[in-house]
Amino acid sequence: MRLNELYHRYKDRMHFYMVYIREAHPHDGWRVPNNLIENINYYEPTTLDERVEVANACQLHLDLHMPMLVDGIENSVDEKYVGLPMRLFLVDVEGKIAFAGKKGPFGWDDNAFEDSVKTLLNI
Repeated sequence: MRLNELYHRYKDRMHFYMVYIREAHPHDGWRVPNNLIENINYYEPTTLDERVEVANACQLHLDLHMPMLVDGIENSVDEKYVGLPMRLFLVDVEGKIAFAGKKGPFGWDDNAFEDSVKTLLNI
């Protein structure tokens, strides 16, 4: 997975975090055929403990190597960053957004993200 590659390439020079937000395709919501085929059936969590459990399963299933943070059940991170379904953000040392990717999956551009990382690191 490209995110793992980027994480391993730059983790000694910057912090990486995956933020798990609300479930994009819950079993009791907008289900997608691939989730049914792959037996990924999670209901929309109603507690933080349930969300953490689903986030852990996601991290293991997708073999994500970077540390994962979990948005609160009130979805404050998702609301502030409009992260659904998935987006890439790069935040500089002053806390300013240095890169805001477009909504995935069609707007996902890990090459543009890496270019911004290189610019931020002056490499």
